[in-house]
Parts: sequence; C-alpha cells; structure tokens
Amino acid sequence: MSELGELFTLTAAMAILAGAIRIATPLLLAALGEAVSERAGVLNVGIEGLMALGALSGFVTAYWTGNLWLGFGAALVAGVLGSLIFGTMTVLWGSDQVATGIVMNLFCFGLANLVYRSLFAGARDIPSISSMRTYRIPVLSDLDYVGRALFSHTPIVYIAFLLVPVVWFLLQRSVWGLSVRAAGENPAAADTAGIDVWRVRLAAVAVGGAFAGVAGATLSIAQLGSYLDSMTAGRGFVALAVVVFGGWNPWRIAGASLIFGGAEALQLRMQATGVPIPSAFLVAIPYVLTIIVITVFAGKAAYPAAINVPYLRRTIHKRRRAAARTQAAAPPSLPDVPGAGRQVVSANQA
Repeated sequence: MSELGELFTLTAAMAILAGAIRIATPLLLAALGEAVSERAGVLNVGIEGLMALGALSGFVTAYWTGNLWLGFGAALVAGVLGSLIFGTMTVLWGSDQVATGIVMNLFCFGLANLVYRSLFAGARDIPSISSMRTYRIPVLSDLDYVGRALFSHTPIVYIAFLLVPVVWFLLQRSVWGLSVRAAGENPAAADTAGIDVWRVRLAAVAVGGAFAGVAGATLSIAQLGSYLDSMTAGRGFVALAVVVFGGWNPWRIAGASLIFGGAEALQLRMQATGVPIPSAFLVAIPYVLTIIVITVFAGKAAYPAAINVPYLRRTIHKRRRAAARTQAAAPPSLPDVPGAGRQVVSANQA
C-alpha cells in the first residue's frame, strides 16, 4: 500500500499534471488539425501515418542542419504533402475516406521506415539529437507546486496550447471557418452560395496534415531526440477519439487531450512507484480509455452531416452544362407581338 500512497501526494499529483501536459501536446496538435479537416467533411484516418512521416522528416532535417525549428518546418511540409495526396484521392476523385486513410497509414509507415533505413543503414549507433530544452516562464514558473507543472515546458508545448484559441477563432469567427463548416454540413448549398467546396476541403485537409506532421515531430524532436519505428504508438487513432470526445470544439479537444495525457502519465507514474500491477495492464490504460470513449460517445456525437461523403462537383457541373446545351438547342419561340391577334381578327372581318 505504500506504493499507492505515493500516488496521492501533492508532489506526485503535480508530476502527473506536468507529464499529462507534455504527453497531451502531440495529441492536441493532431486532434486540432483533424477537427478542421472533419468540420469540412473529410475524415482523415491517415493522420497516424502523417505523424510518422512528420516525425522522420523533422528528425532527419534537425539531424542534418542542427536546427530544431527547421525540423519542425520540414515536418509541416511533409504533413501537407502527404495530406494533399490523401485529399486528391478523396476530395477530387471521390474515394472512400476511411479506406484511403488506412492505405495512407500503410504507405506513410512503409515510406518512413524505408527512408530511415536507407539514410542510416551504415550507422553504428542509433542516430540522435539533443531534444528541445524546456523554457521556464519567468515569475510564473517559480510559483509553489503549480509553477513547474504548468510553466516549465518546451516551447512547442506553449505553441500547441496557444493554437487552441487560434483554431477556435478560425472555425467559429472567420469567413474561412464559415466556409469550412458549410462544406462539411451542406456542400451543395455551399456550392450554390459560391463557395468552392473542393478548394475549401483541400485547404482543410492540408491544415490537418500540417498539424499531424508537427505532432509527429514533437515526438521525435522535442521529446525523444531520435526516430524509432512505430514511435507514434497509435496516437493518431487516439487523436480521432479525442476529436469525437471534444465534440469538434478546440477548447473541449484541449481538455480531452489532457485527460488522455493524464491517463498515460498516471500509468507511467504507477510503474515508476512499483505498484503491484502487471505493466501490460498499465500500458493499456490509455487505449482502454480510447475504446470506452468511442463506445460511449461515438454513437451520440453530432458528426458533420457531410463527413465521409464525397462531393462530386464535376458531375453537377456536367449536368449544368448539359442543361445549358439542351436549352440552347431548343427552337426559338416566336416573340409575342402586342396587338397581333387583333390585327388578324380585323383582317378576317374585312
């Protein structure tokens, strides 16, 4: 019972809180981007693979240049490019989004592993870099207990949580956000109103890919300082559950990310304190929580009406052009001349 008692001290609670914030960061980034994509009507199941692609791109760039921020930039670009491949197949070609996302996961993981082994095939040791240093916010980080838990993290942690109000404003208070929500709820009506549904959906998918790439780089650059096969460990799929649990609201998504991060931080703390529970059960805690969330909330969630429904704009335009050609080919009707009937009657009487 002494091991359990160590979990309920204030010091342990602050350590779990700090770990929850750190672990929640890649989940939050991936979930924010996925929320933007889904609000536009595109379910990108391939964010797990995009995270792996971003993790490798960011690590390799940081390893060669020695600049961590260039690594994040490369991860962002890799995520955008990968998401545009997905968007081309689903938005422009009308492929099934779930099936395409699964294929994208396989493709991205295979590509990342192939590139990594090709670049570092002759390395004697595991390539590594110095992970991102923590930045302590002056004054606030000196507060008792909560100071180090809340205000002593790497810069990417602060950036991730500062992006929450930014994404909320873009989705709820901007013209572009209105177009995104319209494309996800009623794309036909949005098209009628002059909104380019394909362009809006592709932009939303690119934003989601950029966030997923940065989320992957957070794992390899900011936290581990290296790249490992399958280092994402299902976080992309957890992010999908976070979006549902958060109801596509950035503020609630941040809270949901902290809950999942707290679950993983708790199991790590329990292993460190030697709680007499098999480690396999402890490691499974975050994933069991994911299953519970999907089971309880997925059926009740108010998904965007047009999610996973391709909008074949080209077909509609073909119909419009066909109708225009039919109307143009119709014989012209004689103009209605005022008084013509009366003139005919007068002639007959004469």
